[in-house]
Amino acid sequence: MRERLIALTRLRAVPAAIHVLQKIFTLTIGPILVSGPLRRLRAALDAKMPPSLPLRVAIVAHAYYPDLIPEILRCRSFLPTDTPVFITVPPDRLALAENAARGARNVTLIGAPNRGRDIAPFLAVLQSGALDPYDVVLKLHTKRSPHLLDGETRRKLLFDALCGSRRGTAETLQAFLDPKVGMAGWRPSFRSSRSYWMGNKSRIESLAERMNVPRPVMLGFFEGSMFWFRPTALAQVRQLSLKADDFEPEAGQVDGTLHHALERLFTVSAWAGGFRVCDLQGRLLQGSAAPDASGPSKRAISSKTDR
Repeated sequence: MRERLIALTRLRAVPAAIHVLQKIFTLTIGPILVSGPLRRLRAALDAKMPPSLPLRVAIVAHAYYPDLIPEILRCRSFLPTDTPVFITVPPDRLALAENAARGARNVTLIGAPNRGRDIAPFLAVLQSGALDPYDVVLKLHTKRSPHLLDGETRRKLLFDALCGSRRGTAETLQAFLDPKVGMAGWRPSFRSSRSYWMGNKSRIESLAERMNVPRPVMLGFFEGSMFWFRPTALAQVRQLSLKADDFEPEAGQVDGTLHHALERLFTVSAWAGGFRVCDLQGRLLQGSAAPDASGPSKRAISSKTDR
C-alpha cells in the first residue's frame, strides 16, 4: 500500500484527481454495474443478434488465477461460436487451469514462467505466430490486484466493457473493419497525461529506439493492459524478441519494471505502424491518430484523461 501511495503522489494534480474519482466510482457504482441483475438485463437487450462480421477473432489471456478462467470463457460467449482462446498459465498451475477449462472447446493452455506478469506470457504467444491468422484479438488477464480495494471490481468492469455483451462487442469489431484501426480499449482506462510516465520514461525511450521509433515518444496506453488489437499493429514491439528471462523476478512491484514499460509501448507500436488507437465505439482517442492520418477523424473525440 505504501508503494502505491508513493506512485500516486507522482501524478500531477488533475490526473491524480481523476484517478481518485475513478477509484470512488469503481468502489461505489462499479459493483452495481457488474452485478447479476444488470448482466441479466444486458443479456435480455442482446436478444436480437447483431449481424456477423467477416473477421477472424481470437482471445489471448493470462490466467495467473486459474479459478477465473470461467470469466474469460464468459467473454467468449459473446463472440462467434468456438472462437479460439489461448490461455497462458504458470506451469505449477496448469492442472488447476485444465480443471477450470474442462469441457470447453478450442481452448489452448500454454505454460509460462511467472515473470513479467501478463506481459511476458503475452509476448511469447505473439512472437510464436499463433495469433497471426486472426484479424482481431482480445487481450485479457485475470487481474485480481489483491493489494487494491477495487481490484476484483476493476477486472469485472474491464471484462464487461471489452466483451460483456453481443451488441457492444459487435460495435467494437465493426470499428476494425477499418484497416487503419490497430487497437481499441475502454476509454476510462486510457492514460495519456505525462505524469503517467511514472518511473518508466527512460526505459520506454530506450526500447522505442530499438523499435526504430523516433523521439519524442508519445504517451497513451490502456492501464491494466487489456484491449482489442490487430496483430500486425504490434509488429514493432514484437521485433524486440524479448524472452521471459529479460523480465525482473516477481516481487510485487507496482512500477518501474520492464512489464510496466511495455504496457506503455503497445500503443507506440501501433502508432509507429501507421495505425489508429480508438475507444470501444471506434472513436479516435486524443493524440492517437496514425502518423499518416490526413486531418481529424470524423469519429475523433478528445480524451479527458489527457488533461
